[in-house]
Amino acid sequence: MNHLPPDGLSTESHLNNKQSRINSSEKSSHWLLVIIGIVFLLVSSPIFIALPEELARGKYEILLALIFPLAGLGMCFGGWRMRQKFLFFGATPLMPSPFIGQVGGQMGGRIELKQAWERRSLSVFLQCVHIYTSGSGKNSSAHRDILWQEENRPVDKPYTLGSALEFCFDVPADLPLTGKHKRKGNIHWEVIVEGEVCNREFRRHWKLPVEAGTAQSNIIIPERHKIATQEFMRKQAEASAAEQIQTEVTLVGLNIISDQGRNKGMSYFLSLFGAIFSAAGVFLFYQASQGEAMLWLMAPIFFLVGFCILAFGIFLIGRKLECKLIDHTVHVRRSLFGKMLYTREGVLTSSSQLKLKSTMSSQQGSKKIEYMALYAQVDCADGKPRMLKLVEGVEGRRAGEAMERKVAEALKE
Repeated sequence: MNHLPPDGLSTESHLNNKQSRINSSEKSSHWLLVIIGIVFLLVSSPIFIALPEELARGKYEILLALIFPLAGLGMCFGGWRMRQKFLFFGATPLMPSPFIGQVGGQMGGRIELKQAWERRSLSVFLQCVHIYTSGSGKNSSAHRDILWQEENRPVDKPYTLGSALEFCFDVPADLPLTGKHKRKGNIHWEVIVEGEVCNREFRRHWKLPVEAGTAQSNIIIPERHKIATQEFMRKQAEASAAEQIQTEVTLVGLNIISDQGRNKGMSYFLSLFGAIFSAAGVFLFYQASQGEAMLWLMAPIFFLVGFCILAFGIFLIGRKLECKLIDHTVHVRRSLFGKMLYTREGVLTSSSQLKLKSTMSSQQGSKKIEYMALYAQVDCADGKPRMLKLVEGVEGRRAGEAMERKVAEALKE
């Protein structure tokens, strides 16, 4: 009797995938932390030799130097913890299908876990990442920009002595391929899986080679899983939108409040960044006044850029947007720290007038977070068409799409 692979792949594909495995980046990452920790310990080892003599002289400030060997020990311990975590979950190799991911086709694969299957919630992300450095020498800094990201829930099922995760993504054809970026840096494609397994945090990622093509994956995602995933993500997005934006359905329409004090992480970061740049500009003005003529060119740039970022950060902290939809007329009121700045109104009768836009984005770890705003193309009282902002600062594209659906449903009533 012939036994087919349990995922529905052909035997030939199954054998090919077995030979074509990609190890997760976590397999050896703990060594980097251990090596840096050892370097810290070696460099700071003379401190232990000098410590008794300096303490005998009453120079207790030498104890501050112990921060370096302690940091080294902390890194070594962190590396050991990372290694223990890796061993608990095992190697978790990725068997991609197709082995070379297709930009314009599909990217999919299977990940095997040694843990037995149980009910658990895991997410899988496919990302196209631009990695580059700016500056030079000591002033160089590394950057990681996520150009495209898609999230899904893998098929999670029993497999041999453990369990397996399977996923498949449709990939747009207009995205860059693995390799050199057209300007600078490199393009990487990554798969990330995160969630909880056996009540422990699970997070692994793999780098994928890609090429332009239309090849399809041998991984077949059941239709019922697709429907269940879409429903789960829709409910999750609606809950997120409801938590972020106050909405109230009335007898005549809908009230929406994008309240003050949201998006604290983004607004406080911009305010602090702008304040530092502005302060640097003021310092450069002072240095220029002391005879450093070249600084007269740099000082205004630093100050103006910093001041604009600071002003925008403060605006984000204090902004509030109220929107009322009453009998197909939309009323918008903008205020800042409780002081009204303006009001607008226009005719809104169809969901085709709505437009969802990404106004800002940030990265939290390896995830890209978009901040969405909902606009409406309306005819104002003066007869001129205008784009009115109805909702702002919605964290997450899916939550923004949920807000758009809510407004569209109100227009149908």
